[in-house]
Amino acid sequence: AGWKAVTGAEIDQLSDEELDRRIEEYAVYARVQPEHKVRIVDAWKRKGRITAMTGDGVNDAPSIKRADIGIGMGITGTDVTKNVADMVLADDNFATIIVAVEEGRKVFSNIQKTIQYLLSANTAEVLTIFLATLFGWDVLQPVHLLWINLVTDTFPAIALGVEPTEPGIMTHKPRGRKASLFSGGVMFATIYQGLLQAALVLGVYGAAIAWPVHTGDAMHADALTMAFATLGLIQLFHAFNAKSVYQSILTVGPFRSKTFNWSIVVSFILLGVTIVVPGFNEIFHVTHLDAYQWAMVLVGSFAMIIIVEIVKAIQRAMGLDK
Repeated sequence: AGWKAVTGAEIDQLSDEELDRRIEEYAVYARVQPEHKVRIVDAWKRKGRITAMTGDGVNDAPSIKRADIGIGMGITGTDVTKNVADMVLADDNFATIIVAVEEGRKVFSNIQKTIQYLLSANTAEVLTIFLATLFGWDVLQPVHLLWINLVTDTFPAIALGVEPTEPGIMTHKPRGRKASLFSGGVMFATIYQGLLQAALVLGVYGAAIAWPVHTGDAMHADALTMAFATLGLIQLFHAFNAKSVYQSILTVGPFRSKTFNWSIVVSFILLGVTIVVPGFNEIFHVTHLDAYQWAMVLVGSFAMIIIVEIVKAIQRAMGLDK
């Protein structure tokens, strides 16, 4: 409402300063020449906006090259226009731009999810070892960390990289020029989720010491096994959290992706084999756990989802997801 049309002749009467002041008033540009298109693009860029320019003729080439995103026509466009364009529409359909933007947002989002998942998981491992050393606890063995990094982390991280498009992704505000892979709440999520995982692992280890099933060396062996199982399972549960920075896993669909589902199943089996199958105990320095101990591990691990869901709900209530 209130937007105006302007002709090329009228633009000629405006200085760059005047055009800058009035550029947001104009919605239609009529009978413009190549130099007018360049001035229009420059005026918007000086406003700090991300500019896109479409065209098919030679006279569109200068403004297409000047714009942040130059879009050429694949069918009717000239070779000059295609060569200077950042994007070429193979079908000359503007609706394809929307599809391309959605795909680009999905790829960027999936990279963020993978980075958030891996960094928070590794932060948890580092903090667990560091804090356990301060407390004088023997929480994890090197083989445990190697197995978790090689198996438990790898498959879910790959699956997160090929997740389907998150619901409502096109309603998000465009990313700014200074946006990075850690923007949009990813940095905060990585830090607090890493701290949370470490706290839960150490909590289960401490509970195993405080309410032991066995005594002496067997008690410490059980506690170590429970810490290893908790760290592995907590990261598998956390993979569901990583499906979205702010949205609930119920909104994004916890089981939408078959690739993700299989990655969790395979990782769970490989983790369980090290504890349940006879013969692996000596290799991984673990013991067999009873139902009571497994219950403690599962409660500590699943708490990761509950707590993160609560944090996400608070963030959404604060409007941080907009």
